Amino acid sequence: MTSRRLIRIKVLQLLYAYSKKENATLAEIERDILQSMKKSTDLYYETLLLLTEVRRKAFLKIDAARNHLVASEEDLHPNMRFVENPVFDIIEKNRKFRFYINNNLISWENSPETILYFYNKFIGWEKYRQYMSRPEVTFADHKQLLLDFFSEILIQDDLFFQTMEEKNIYWNDDFELVLSVVYKTLWHIQEDMDEESELLYPIYKQVEDTEFARTLMRKTFLGYEQNIATINEYIQNWEIERISEMDRLIMACAIAELKNFPTIPIKVTLDEYIEISKTYSSPKSSSFINGVLDKIVKRLKENNEIIKKGRGLIE
Repeated sequence: MTSRRLIRIKVLQLLYAYSKKENATLAEIERDILQSMKKSTDLYYETLLLLTEVRRKAFLKIDAARNHLVASEEDLHPNMRFVENPVFDIIEKNRKFRFYINNNLISWENSPETILYFYNKFIGWEKYRQYMSRPEVTFADHKQLLLDFFSEILIQDDLFFQTMEEKNIYWNDDFELVLSVVYKTLWHIQEDMDEESELLYPIYKQVEDTEFARTLMRKTFLGYEQNIATINEYIQNWEIERISEMDRLIMACAIAELKNFPTIPIKVTLDEYIEISKTYSSPKSSSFINGVLDKIVKRLKENNEIIKKGRGLIE
């Protein structure tokens, strides 16, 4: 999933929600789309922080064992390889990471059972045992352990998704994009990184994607009645009451994008909304929406309501 597709989904969901609310204002909807985009970034940091919290749990376990009244030799001289894994340090000490965590109230303090659950899964994992028992490990080995834990354990477990959805029910749509960016972040960590290094990746491009979200939301909201009237002209042979509200909204949003984004190819817009309809509407919606939009595009071209600019876009 691309960040633009996720923005389109968020716009559709918010507009659908506000269609059920009387006297919804454009200002409210614009506020909520930006807040929703910020929450995607929160999910990114929450996930990275969860990884570091598993390491912290390991450290606390070692520290508690050392302070037993009758400590064993293993308690007094534990294997510190995991808690000293330098990849965790690179994440935790990164200035941007610490700033975001501290200023956006990102925390796992209220979910100690989740931390303990993944800690126990981790130390019982065969790859963890192999990592801890090797005579020597390289930085690449340290990093691979985290990559494998993230991809093979953490995001394969229903508890992870359940816990995240309890934190924010709207994250369900964000997982595909955000988790791919988390993996990318871990993959690109280098041994020579310090607290000022460019470690973290944005979920959205701050200027371009924010402007895209605002404009798409605004143009769909303000042009909704006109675009619905256009749609109704092309569904005369369909039973109107059987066409879902989401189908109409998807088409209205697509028309708004076709009219107001001269640098986005027509095919890209059509493909995006047809793909979205496969998940967020009925099983037969994609072919229906495709057929209606094809006819509308021809009319909009004839009326010069679609004007594309840029190399390869002028038709």
